[in-house]
Amino acid sequence: MMYRAMFFFSIWFLGITLWWVLPGAAEEPEQEFLDSSKGVFFFGHQAGEQNDKPLMLEQDYPVYAHTALEKAFADFGIENRKTVDVSTGLALESIDALCRAEGARWGIIAMTSFEGDLFSWHFSIYDGEQQFFRGYDFFSIHTLVGVSATQIIDHSAQKLAKNWYDAFSSRAFDGRLAVTQGQRFSSPQDGVRILFGSPDYFLDGGVVVDGVMTSPLYLFTAGTPLYGYAVKDRYWPRSFTLPKGITSTTLELPKLQRKVRHSFGMSYVFRGDLFASINLEYRFHVLPDRLFLKATWGIWNDTAELSGGEVALYQEYGFGGGVYLQPANDAAFRLYAGTGIALVTASGALITLADPLWLGMEYHFPHWALKGECRFPGILGYQRDVYEPDQTDGNYYGSIGIVLKW
Repeated sequence: MMYRAMFFFSIWFLGITLWWVLPGAAEEPEQEFLDSSKGVFFFGHQAGEQNDKPLMLEQDYPVYAHTALEKAFADFGIENRKTVDVSTGLALESIDALCRAEGARWGIIAMTSFEGDLFSWHFSIYDGEQQFFRGYDFFSIHTLVGVSATQIIDHSAQKLAKNWYDAFSSRAFDGRLAVTQGQRFSSPQDGVRILFGSPDYFLDGGVVVDGVMTSPLYLFTAGTPLYGYAVKDRYWPRSFTLPKGITSTTLELPKLQRKVRHSFGMSYVFRGDLFASINLEYRFHVLPDRLFLKATWGIWNDTAELSGGEVALYQEYGFGGGVYLQPANDAAFRLYAGTGIALVTASGALITLADPLWLGMEYHFPHWALKGECRFPGILGYQRDVYEPDQTDGNYYGSIGIVLKW
């Protein structure tokens, strides 16, 4: 009786086990086969502003780069199953889906860009079976220096194909290179362009629009620092560092300072209780944010010196030059010094003032700044029949004001 009960219990337990396990096993997807001799080629180009005409037309270099990459992999037996234009953007999901749709294991990617006369390209290969990037190469070259980029493009494409083939043949793939997302940036300034690398050797990360931007999918070594620059025309570039490479965290970019060629300032000038003055100033920056020339005009309200105690208005016309002393051109807080000369007129008096030294400090925003300045003028000469100055020589003038930059 006991053996019969154990027999029926074993049959029941086996049935329950098969009922639990078999449906789950049936739901497991069949392993998808991707042909290792086939690839999908993804080509994209971003056109920038060109200041001069390169040795080849802009449309020729991208086409050559795409052709060179396709030929390099064809030499190792990779058949092009499909060519996809990804100039408007590239996502990892798109690469993976298209490779699987074509039954091709490899996604071979060529992204190119022009910025001025600088042509850049980024070649990479994606393994759809293992869902990893397997290699990459990138380079930038100035196309106006008398050197054709074609040989360098050929070498770059052949190097990527050869390294991939050697690794594939020996099964020595390095999985540490996988990056599955672009980096997201935010900035209060639209039009800021992100460059990965350095301004002379870089990958184009894209342009901030409506305060945000997500970079294209580039292949960088995961977990290692990634360096880059935020740039904009007529603004000073700012560097940034991603300590752990591409992350899911949005990087907030600092405001870029404008490269100043011209500025206009207005200041309130004072010298103890003797007078008050409104001063207007124009600066031309010979070297942006470093060396400048300036012309000034001011009107004074004096109650002591030239008028003999009576209220009088007189004007000052000045000219001078100065230099910023801070190490960085785009620093927010800046010190400057300079020298100059001025003419003062009032009630028939003409006084020539020397400004052997004036010192100032400014706090800068992208398009304007706050300033404070101190002058130490001295009289060089005067013309007036009844007045002989004896107090204006050697006094200091202080001022506070604002500066508009463009």
